[in-house]
Amino acid sequence: MEKSIHYSYLPKVIQNHNRLDVLLALRGFACLMVVIIHCAPPRNALIYQHYDFSWLIFSHGAVAVWIFFCLSGYLMGKAFYTERYLSDVTGVIHFWRNRAIRILPLYYFAVLILSIFVYPDVLKFDNWGYLLRVCTFTYNPYIASSPVAFNDVFWSLSTEVQFYILVPFIYNLSKSLVFKQKHVIATAILIILIVFFIKTLSWFSFSYQIINQMGYAFKYWYTPIFNNLDVFLCGFLVNALIKYQKPKSHNIESRFNYRLFWNQKYIAFILIILLYLFTAHHLYHQELWGLPNRPGGWRTITTIFIFHPLTAIITSFLIFAFESDNYQIYSKNEKLSFASVLKNPLRTLEIFGKLSYGVYIWHMPILGKIYSLFTSNIPIEAFYHRLVATLILSVILATVTYYLVELPATKWKIYRSSSN
Repeated sequence: MEKSIHYSYLPKVIQNHNRLDVLLALRGFACLMVVIIHCAPPRNALIYQHYDFSWLIFSHGAVAVWIFFCLSGYLMGKAFYTERYLSDVTGVIHFWRNRAIRILPLYYFAVLILSIFVYPDVLKFDNWGYLLRVCTFTYNPYIASSPVAFNDVFWSLSTEVQFYILVPFIYNLSKSLVFKQKHVIATAILIILIVFFIKTLSWFSFSYQIINQMGYAFKYWYTPIFNNLDVFLCGFLVNALIKYQKPKSHNIESRFNYRLFWNQKYIAFILIILLYLFTAHHLYHQELWGLPNRPGGWRTITTIFIFHPLTAIITSFLIFAFESDNYQIYSKNEKLSFASVLKNPLRTLEIFGKLSYGVYIWHMPILGKIYSLFTSNIPIEAFYHRLVATLILSVILATVTYYLVELPATKWKIYRSSSN
């Protein structure tokens, strides 16, 4: 009787080398995209020979968040596919415990500081229900008919935590149903179609509100976990795609495989740049609030139905291109340090990725406090000043909280189930 065979890589141990962590750099780039759009770049500010180039700096914040989600889906899946955690009860508890240690200390520290010093109205008795939802990761900026001011970006952390709860169940389901590359691709297509159907229901139910009111766009299209599962799960399934690919040949075909491997990287890099350009141009010319007769929300079918799966596919392809060759290689890179950055200056990009969680959390309240301080007769000048000030202050605060809150908490992590 024939046994089913799947292809996977055996763990390897190699000497440390000093190369750029592309996924960490991408995380930093996505965080920068969010900060830029929140600083509100001015329209018609970069004109050359009567052509408006301003759209180049209008990075699409929604696409940036979906990149975060796709990366998160991949990394959470990798934790189980590489058996960093076993899928038994002990391993799942360790996974949830470590996720809580990673997210909760800085999150609740930020909630405390922001509630006292930036958004004190949330502490009023009438708003305790709102604060409860912030603290239980069910936050949405528009959950009430009269929204209470708070840090709007916290919604994405709520969505991520909801996904973390589902990860072990998704893994156990996927490993029993998906065991070939063609299964992976078919599953990804099915997931995209199911989420498309869910978003279509939302669209038919609230199309007018989604088009014209930002609150409804947030509540019924942008933030719900089920409307974002295609992005999370496409990233998650990259693990299965890598695990079940055929092992690389070491014979005469190796040179061809090497060229193909590098071609994939170049193509992935080009695609992520094109994704940025396409979505930034579309946001500026088709959807950005402030256009005539377009007061708010997301207005076009392109963003509501196309950008979501497009971001999932391109980001997943980039992850596959850069991760498939070293999926289970231990000690693969030098620890990020001043010495490693001196040897490879490109690794400077990783620093922003390392601090991206803190920068993401702190930049909005900082921007809210300093926005009115930077004014100018030249709008682009005011934007540059706001952006630089926001980045500097949020990086400083993120660095402080990284070393005082995030890093000490990592000592309590457990990485492997004790059972065999």
